[in-house]
Amino acid sequence: MPEDANFTEEITKWVESLPNWGKAAVAGGVALAVYIPYKFLVTQKRKSPVNENWKPDVVYLYQFPRCRLLPNLSSYCMKVETWLRMSDITYEVPKCSFTLRSKEGTMPFVELNGKEYYDSSFILRDVDEAIKHVSIDDHLSAEQKATSRAFEAMTEKSMAVTAWYNRMENAEKLIDLFDPNIFGLFTAFIKVVESRMYASVLLKRITGTDIGFHSREDIMTIGIEDLKAISKYLGNKHYFHGFKPTKVDACIFSNLCQIYYAPYTSEHRDLIVGECKNLEEYIERIKNRYWPDWDDVTTKYSLDVSNWKKRHVVRNGNGKH
Repeated sequence: MPEDANFTEEITKWVESLPNWGKAAVAGGVALAVYIPYKFLVTQKRKSPVNENWKPDVVYLYQFPRCRLLPNLSSYCMKVETWLRMSDITYEVPKCSFTLRSKEGTMPFVELNGKEYYDSSFILRDVDEAIKHVSIDDHLSAEQKATSRAFEAMTEKSMAVTAWYNRMENAEKLIDLFDPNIFGLFTAFIKVVESRMYASVLLKRITGTDIGFHSREDIMTIGIEDLKAISKYLGNKHYFHGFKPTKVDACIFSNLCQIYYAPYTSEHRDLIVGECKNLEEYIERIKNRYWPDWDDVTTKYSLDVSNWKKRHVVRNGNGKH
């Protein structure tokens, strides 16, 4: 076993042997050690563009690190990356730190031809135009586009908020999905601190909405009704509006993944695998088509997206190439 692993193991055993007040003191010290430099780094001005050696018409997607079980713990990051794949837009995922943020202070953001685009919805709106690319929504009617907008809003402003409640209750399990080496020598301590900080952030986000005023039971019910609405509208369709994926599919798929692949059970997941089986089939359909590299991404934390299309194999009805 490496020396740093032995050291971490010994430190962990020492902390576990401390009384509660001692554990609290250690956690508080580590929290300060993590939080102060974190706040300093995220508030510092950075160069723009981040990638000065950019290639023309290549989208550089900056997002949170890869993790186990699903490509990203941020539905917004997954939404952008899934849309890039659905749109057949050439992109790369540069390695970046936890502290990197857009000029607006958010994640994800992209750079295209030296210019920064932030907010997932704005990215999906603006990148097509910037590279003169035909939108995957172009074939939709005005009514279908209006329906998409309504379901996207319900998914991100209502259903996702109710799912945050489950995340808040299981924050430590979520932080544990990151590469065990990502935090370096003091991974065990930092994960505890990060999980508490993350739970606190989620609580503030939930209570900052109208949904946050309700009881846990009512919050779960809101999410369940949202999922049922998505399920009923989807019906037996291949994608939300038929046989072609659109932006709303990238949005809904990415949010459903956060529930379906979570490392814990929930009322929402039970609904997906039970009463709303068409949502489970929908998740698997999009995953198999647009994420053939899912296993590499979620086990090796791979950032190489250059060959994902080559790995997708279309088979005929007999299962042959």
